[in-house]
Amino acid sequence: MPGHARRSGCRRPWCRLLAYRDLVPESNEAKTESARPPAAAQAPREAGPRPPGRPPLEARRLLAAAARIARGDPWRILAVSIAASAASVLAEAATELVADEHIAWQAALAAVITEGVGLLGTVALSGFLCRLTGEHGQAKVTLRQVIRTLPWGRLIAADLIVTAAVLVGLAALVIPGFIVSTLLIVVGPLIEIEDQPVRAALRRSRRLVWPYFWRVALLVTIPILVLNWVESAGPEPSGVPEVLEALAIRGVADGLLEAAFALVLTQLCYRLISLDAAASRARPAAAAARS
Repeated sequence: MPGHARRSGCRRPWCRLLAYRDLVPESNEAKTESARPPAAAQAPREAGPRPPGRPPLEARRLLAAAARIARGDPWRILAVSIAASAASVLAEAATELVADEHIAWQAALAAVITEGVGLLGTVALSGFLCRLTGEHGQAKVTLRQVIRTLPWGRLIAADLIVTAAVLVGLAALVIPGFIVSTLLIVVGPLIEIEDQPVRAALRRSRRLVWPYFWRVALLVTIPILVLNWVESAGPEPSGVPEVLEALAIRGVADGLLEAAFALVLTQLCYRLISLDAAASRARPAAAAARS
């Protein structure tokens, strides 16, 4: 019977008989066999149904959804991502030409400007894709509309908090930083999709990612490391030829990678929200079945 396959062997009546078989005289074995209850009589002892497991996070389905969104509106996605990447390259080039790296305050200001422009571009791209792939994803979403309606303050504050937490984790022998960056990977999309406050988004991201930690790490965290390596390996713009080269290599290449990464991250966030809702719906049914 299917129910018997789920029950531990040591709980079956015949398992207990086997445990003291050597103590029973040979002549009584037939009596023992006849005294064993039939399979049908054991059915009432079957435990209730097991609680359903958490639904799986299917990487193939997630990547297929991201590819479907990309095929639906590729030129606008690439335009936004390449524009954001090119703006970051131009900001870096401008600060390299104007600021003196030997003067501390100028070097610090240049770093803040460069990182700030990159952060704004990343937030704008993520917000654009969240609106594009959301409930009303088929509607024409304009970048101007996204820029006007994004919760910039919360998104920037969340990004700074996550960056600080990851840096602290990296300082503690790298592995904690890897764990923190994975658990908090969907904080930004959660703020955009669910309109969460920063603190609630931090908690919810940890709760959504934890059951699928290694799958999320393979899908998102490791690609982020590769993207950062590609960005650091590109040419540093210090003159007009170098700026053009950086725009051609880093602007376009980083734009393509940023678009792919942002699409997967957005779909991951939507999928984690859906899986969490399905698990929440299944808990009351499982509790009722057990009772």
